[in-house]
Amino acid sequence: MKKLKPLQIGAVAKQSQTSVHTIRYYEKMGLLKTPARGEGGFRLYSSDTVEKLIFIKKAQGFGLTLKEIKKIMVCGNQGLEPCCDLTTNLFTQKIDELEDRIQELEGMKGRLKSVLSGWVKPKSKKDLAS
Repeated sequence: MKKLKPLQIGAVAKQSQTSVHTIRYYEKMGLLKTPARGEGGFRLYSSDTVEKLIFIKKAQGFGLTLKEIKKIMVCGNQGLEPCCDLTTNLFTQKIDELEDRIQELEGMKGRLKSVLSGWVKPKSKKDLAS
């Protein structure tokens, strides 16, 4: 099997549609391994770094925090079963949080409608005709 050529940070950023700054930040947080350095001191990443960055972005799209994403990534290194259990628990918790938030927003919507109805008088048939 042919070994893929290491990628510099600019190429990783472009392929993953992630900024260079974000990649460095994820390294500091421990979401990405510290890359090897080339002769000129450039960071050299393996191709799986792009896949990890894409995974992080997708997980953020599901509402997971970077801390939660890191837990999943660390757990994934321990095998599929514990990772599946952790992910199921995190997603269940997120669903509960979303349902609570939806109830809060529905309550806010009702209160806003109530306030608005006190300010705006319904138009009469005479007003509608003109």
